[in-house]
Formats: sequence, C-alpha cells, structure tokens
Amino acid sequence: MITSGQIVPNIKVLSPSMQDYLLSNCNAQYRVIVLMMLDAGLRVSETVQLQVKHINTMSKTIFVNSLKKRKAKVREVPMSERLVDALTDYWKKLKNKNPDAYLFPAAKSSGIPHKSRKSVWRRIKAYTDGIVHPHMLRHTCASRIVGEQNDFNGLMAAKEILGHEDVRTTQIYTHISREQKIQAINGIERRSWINRVGRKLFPPQRVHIVPVANGLTTFHVGRKNEMEKLADLATKKVNTIILGAQGIGKTHLLDNYNLGDIIRLDEFRGSKTILLGILEEIRDKRPERMEMTTGIESERFYELKRKSTKLLVELMIAVTKKQEFTIIIDDLTRITPTGVAVLEKLKNHFHIICAARQIPVSKGSFLSNFERIDLKPLSRAESMELIGGLAKSFHDRISDWEAFKNHIWECTDGNPLFIYEMMERYQKEPDLSEVFIKDIRHSAAKKEINFLPFFIGIMALMSVMRYWGRITGTDSGPWYFLAAIGMVFLFFGREIIKSTKRKYV
Repeated sequence: MITSGQIVPNIKVLSPSMQDYLLSNCNAQYRVIVLMMLDAGLRVSETVQLQVKHINTMSKTIFVNSLKKRKAKVREVPMSERLVDALTDYWKKLKNKNPDAYLFPAAKSSGIPHKSRKSVWRRIKAYTDGIVHPHMLRHTCASRIVGEQNDFNGLMAAKEILGHEDVRTTQIYTHISREQKIQAINGIERRSWINRVGRKLFPPQRVHIVPVANGLTTFHVGRKNEMEKLADLATKKVNTIILGAQGIGKTHLLDNYNLGDIIRLDEFRGSKTILLGILEEIRDKRPERMEMTTGIESERFYELKRKSTKLLVELMIAVTKKQEFTIIIDDLTRITPTGVAVLEKLKNHFHIICAARQIPVSKGSFLSNFERIDLKPLSRAESMELIGGLAKSFHDRISDWEAFKNHIWECTDGNPLFIYEMMERYQKEPDLSEVFIKDIRHSAAKKEINFLPFFIGIMALMSVMRYWGRITGTDSGPWYFLAAIGMVFLFFGREIIKSTKRKYV
C-alpha cells in the first residue's frame, strides 16, 4: 500500500511513490493545482485565487498574493519545469484567458468565481483514498527544498518561497537572491541520470503555449527558447536586440516583457522630444533625485527644452543609477544617425532591449555590447496550434478543417501576424466552404514561381535550332516537331502568361 512519509510529529510529507501516484490520477487542471502546492509551495487558498495575469512563463515565475500577511504583499516564486509543462497542457483547455480571469474557475452553477478550498481538498483526498490533503503538499515542498540545499540558505529560501511570516528573519529574507530560489525549486524535481540524459537527447516535442496580458491574442505560441534566452539576459541586465521580419512577433514579445523598472518607446531617432519624454518618465518615478541633481522643480520641467541633445543625455545618466532602468524600444528599423550617436552613450548606463526588422551595417556601431535574438517563423505544429486557438469561435462554420489549416499555412509560412489577419478575415464570413477558403489569400503570401517564360524561351530556341538544322542540311525531322510546339508558344504565349499571373496582390 502506498503511504505518506513523516519527518516530525504532526508534519506529514508525501513519499516519492505517493507523489507519482497522485499526479498519475490527476486530470490536466488538477495536475497544475497539485504542482502549485507540491513544487511551488503555495497554500491551497493562494492556489485557487490565482489569476491568469499572475503567471509569467517568460521568467517562469508565479506572482502570489500572500494572504497570510497583515499588509498586502506579492511574492515571486519560480516554477519547476514540470509545472511549466503542466501549465502548457492545461492552457489549451482553459476557456477564459483574459488577464483578470481566474486560472481555476468554478462551475457556473456554483455562484463563485473560482474553485473553493473545500472542493480542492475533496478532490485530492478522492485521488489518494483519503490519505493526502493539500497542506501535506506544501509541507513536502518545504522539506524537499531544505533537504536538498541542506544549509542555512536552503532554509531561508524555503521561507521566502513559502511566504512564511517571521519578524525575526524578515531582514534575512531580503538577501535571498532569485538565483537561490530558482536553484531551490529546480532541486526538488528529482530525475534519474537516465531520465536526464533522455530528456537532453530527446526533449519532449511540445508546442509552447503561454498566457499573455497584451497583444492581438491572449496567448503566445512557440518562442520557448527565445523567451527563456530573453529572460536570462534580462536577469543579467545584458543589452539585447530582437531581429525578425514584419509580423514575426517582436512587438508581442516586448509588450509582455515586465521585468524591472521599464521605460517604453515606440521608436528611437535620438530627437530632443524623445529624450525629454524619457526624462519626464524618470522625473515621475524619481522626482526627488531629479530636483536634487538639476535644481529644477517638477513644475519647471519645461526649462529642459532649452538644453542641447548632448546635455539631455548627460542629464539622463546623472539622475539615474547604472542599469536602474530598462529602456524598451519597439522598432529601431528607421533609426537615424543621431539616434545611433545617442544610443552609443546610453548603452553602457541603461539596460536596453530593442527590436528591428534589420539594422544597416553603417548604423550598427551601437550594438557592440548587445546580444542578438533572431525570431524565425513558427513551425508547422506551432502554426496549427495558433490557427486552432484563433478559430474556436467559428470552427463550426469551416467545412474542411484540414484543408483550412493547410491553406493558411501555405499562405503565411508560419508568420504569426499574417495568420491572425487571415483568421480575422475568415471570421467575417457566415459560411466557409472549401472553394471559398482557397479564394482568400494573404496579400503578403509568397509569390508563386512562374516557370512558363522559361519554357517559352526554350521552345523559341528549339524553333531557331530547327531552322538552323534545315539550313545546314542535317536531319531536321525532330526539329520540325519541336519547331511546331515552339511556334504555338510564340503565337499564344502572351495570353498563356496572362492566364497564369497571380490574381491576388
């Protein structure tokens, strides 16, 4: 019989076999609920009150409203890999993905917005024949973190992750770094060396789908490696540029970046207007420092308009600490020489994350300490997931689902924006027959390659060669046939070419 373990009286923890048994019985939703307590140490009340906006899979972080605090406080808890995987599976089944929606909604007939503590308690006990209750999962998380670290930092990391209230150690909590918390979470998911090697050589083929707060869609498909790299570079405050074609997802990625103190810009040309806008944001966030450094009170901010670009840049550096702010620039494609000169001065003081379709070599001097992330089109599997997510509201109107998906894939080649725009167009039609589906193409779809002019040229050449054979007296029998074909194309080639031209822009 599978039983729970026990480390001290009245504190019961789950044995590894019981953990596996419980998780194997859970559906997609309850697997996430269990792992929230088992791997992230959340209380059951904190778990059921999670909202979509509290999950940030880019940084693999849960933002938990600590309900046991007298004063409202949010703690950040790192997620284990298996919790991220479980969330990815559950996300496909979640109907309401709005940021303020509850992650675990209750049935409409219950009259409450999210699952109750009692319903979770009952379900977990039912999964384990009455042996396990939710708080045992939290105890198990704490004991594993402390046991894995086996030192004072491990104990402090456990208290920080679990959100325990202890006045005597509050000051110590502030010295627990994010890296220590991530290490503690990663340490609780044990795997044999065979499993680790297998996962390394044959990673699970999973389409990465995560909730987002901003953008055309409320979810983000793919980009797992790119998002992890961006989060890693951001944690280290490394300047980063994201490159990719129009519609590839650069803006979607940056709009949902929310680590640190951020100043957002649509574009950057180095003009005084843009620099004054940045200084105004800094003034709003650090008014005392601005007044102390410049001697100019907030209501006299207009006086800075008389300053030169060079002095404004120097002032931006003077009133801020190094890498205190992250400047996010949505599009640097049309950066001016003045903008290049300004960024060359700002890049070593501010943390900068920017995006562009491409940067000319002549304007790339400011990128000397930037890491590069290239965004490619979505894979076929990822595109199909995106199409499926966008088509839920009108799926029943599509006559041939497979033909529908394949046609969009062929027209967009995995470009997320183009997929979204085609889906918007289809959504406006009351009936999507197979013929109508193929009539719609995206204006930026790849052009078909027209081989007909090449054939016409070849036939014309053969015609010339036929007459050449006749003049020189060689056997011209075969050339007469080829010449006849060539003549047909010469007479009617213009109309044939017109009939094969693309009919869509």
